[in-house]
Amino acid sequence: MSVFVDIDKNLASPSGGFQLAPKFETGKGMTVFFGPSASGKTSTLKCIAGLLRPDSGVIKVNDKVFFDSACLVDLPARKRRVGYVLQDLALFPHLSVVGNIAYGLRGLTLWARRSRVDEMLELMRLKGTADCRPAQLSGGQRQRVALARALVIRPEILLLDEPFTALDTAVREKLRADIANIQSSHNVPMLLVTHDLEEAFELGERLVVFDKGRVLQVGSRDEVFYRPRNKTVARFVGTKNIFSGKLLKVENGWGTVAADGFEVVCPVTNGFSAGSPVEFCIRPEEVMVVRPGRELGPEIEANILQGRVVEASHLGASFVTKVKLSRGSKRDYDFTIKLPSHAFNRLRLGVGSDVSISLKKNALHLLEAGETDD
Repeated sequence: MSVFVDIDKNLASPSGGFQLAPKFETGKGMTVFFGPSASGKTSTLKCIAGLLRPDSGVIKVNDKVFFDSACLVDLPARKRRVGYVLQDLALFPHLSVVGNIAYGLRGLTLWARRSRVDEMLELMRLKGTADCRPAQLSGGQRQRVALARALVIRPEILLLDEPFTALDTAVREKLRADIANIQSSHNVPMLLVTHDLEEAFELGERLVVFDKGRVLQVGSRDEVFYRPRNKTVARFVGTKNIFSGKLLKVENGWGTVAADGFEVVCPVTNGFSAGSPVEFCIRPEEVMVVRPGRELGPEIEANILQGRVVEASHLGASFVTKVKLSRGSKRDYDFTIKLPSHAFNRLRLGVGSDVSISLKKNALHLLEAGETDD
């Protein structure tokens, strides 16, 4: 089961618009579209659903061709068997929960329709609300009705456009669990649009990173979060520590990089050679504060740096700590570190604390050149 998209669409608008040109392929399971607002995520969903016609290209879902400009194929939306949950849900206010769920069913006997609806009421925990109108439901219940309506047609693919945006944290967490359970039980490919990092990490088996109508990277969750392709992707997925430097030497797959005020050892893949300028990064949660007196293994001791805490923000379960190196640059701080609250408190850290930090060798990642901050 897979989704293949390679399309072009000129999205002209009074404010300027852009060229939508995504190219990607996903497998079964949950794929998350991630990126800034107006980067082409929702427009791509609309093209897959048949609500927006590309200028050219190909869209295939499970080897079924939805669109192929060269072969003059353009299936109408009603024939694509796509389940689509919009951000505003688009429930019919005059219909009951049962009426909303059954709305998309066509060509079935009354008994078959009722059986399908009952299955969805059970799956989405809506049995007690069957006769209610949307205005009588909570936000989470309305969301589950929209999901049930999308699933009842037994779609080839389920498209979810920022479905949790208007919900509070507790309801969002329950619905994320519902989505994960639906995917595992129904084995239907899902494409989810979100701009929420936590949501992308929790739900995305694969991520497609968008920017300005293009796809910057496609990969597993760990590939995208921990090995971003370039600086733009790194920033999108919350990698705060991004540096420029020079690759001094390469030996047995490891390179020594000189940056502004420090040197590190990191893995080097093909395409990088000694003497070349490089950019590299490490996620905030991968920077370790070394406890005084701790015995260090080879992974930790290679990149030990000295610094001082210049800022600490408590975020409940964690602290975001900013550290300026003793031999650091002219910046206000050099590293952003995310520590669990218990670790921060156990280390007795605070603004002004002197610290040793370790940039674990395997957590450092060299970035591809070519992306700018325009």
